[in-house]
Amino acid sequence: LVILLDLVFQRKGFLPYAAFAGLMVAAALLVVQSIDLADANDLVTDGNVRATGVLAGSLSVDRFSLFFNFLVLAALGLVTLSSVDYVKRMENFRGEYFGLMLFSATGMMLLASATELITVYISLELVTLPLAALSAFLMTSRSSEAGMKFLIVGAISSAVMLYGMALIYGFTGATKLDEIAEVVKSAAVLDTPFGGYALLVGVVLMLVGFGFKISTVPFQMWVPDIYEGAPTPVVAFLSVASKAAAVAVLIRVLFTGFFPIALDWASLIAVLAAASMTIGNLAAIGQSNIRRMFGYSTIAHAGYILVGIAAAVKTSGGDSGGPEFVSIGLNSVLFYLAAYVAANLTAFFAIIA
Repeated sequence: LVILLDLVFQRKGFLPYAAFAGLMVAAALLVVQSIDLADANDLVTDGNVRATGVLAGSLSVDRFSLFFNFLVLAALGLVTLSSVDYVKRMENFRGEYFGLMLFSATGMMLLASATELITVYISLELVTLPLAALSAFLMTSRSSEAGMKFLIVGAISSAVMLYGMALIYGFTGATKLDEIAEVVKSAAVLDTPFGGYALLVGVVLMLVGFGFKISTVPFQMWVPDIYEGAPTPVVAFLSVASKAAAVAVLIRVLFTGFFPIALDWASLIAVLAAASMTIGNLAAIGQSNIRRMFGYSTIAHAGYILVGIAAAVKTSGGDSGGPEFVSIGLNSVLFYLAAYVAANLTAFFAIIA
């Protein structure tokens, strides 16, 4: 709609407000959905984040997805308002700027609701491609470099993740997370790590792909250059909304599809968390460019988030010694993400001002 309005009207000053109005309509619909789900269980209970499935079980409408959808809409709404003065300096492509933002936000909201691997992959691409175009939007040498790096890294990480999904499908014969969980549960009793070598490689490759999206060590190489070269409002949106959406789908995939082998992947998550916190903070100390410093800071924040995910799993006290869900771990992740979105956007708005 924003792109169509851009084509019809010669004066473009109202486009940010049109985009913001559309976001408010979407937020109102989310409020209605939240009221309908007011009597539902907690956001995450017993390692299960599943709820009513739509589109043949490819998407889930639950309080978990609504929480992240609110975060995405709030972040994009604030970034849209902060872009009013920024886009006045643009002679062209104002409609495309906000249109790409909205396309990417749509992918993020689908990502938070995805309960099927193919839907996860398509949603990730819908997030990544508009952000790559937005990173190069200034069409300067630094901005073009940022967009190209984002596109190449995004393509590589998506390919790695897709290969992992293919191995998981070959092992389980399913793409829906609840069906995958049933097969993984029966395989988890085997002595093989992760219940099978194909499943081991598949899960590790998926974690590598998610590591690129969340910007954890050692998959963080792209972050500082893109934070330095991309337009500041785009960096603000990228740093909070895309990270929140990627964390949402990571939680859903791990705790819905692969919880029976949680003791195996939780160790990997803990190692990534420790490395990200250490390297991200140490690298940020020596930065003279504030946007590069924020880039390394967001790597450290990814580590803090992964700590909560790893802490949501412990060994049960029963004879089986299987995984047991610890609700405070994921609840802390949700609280941290809400605070992270607010704090990081405030910092970037200070840079924009």
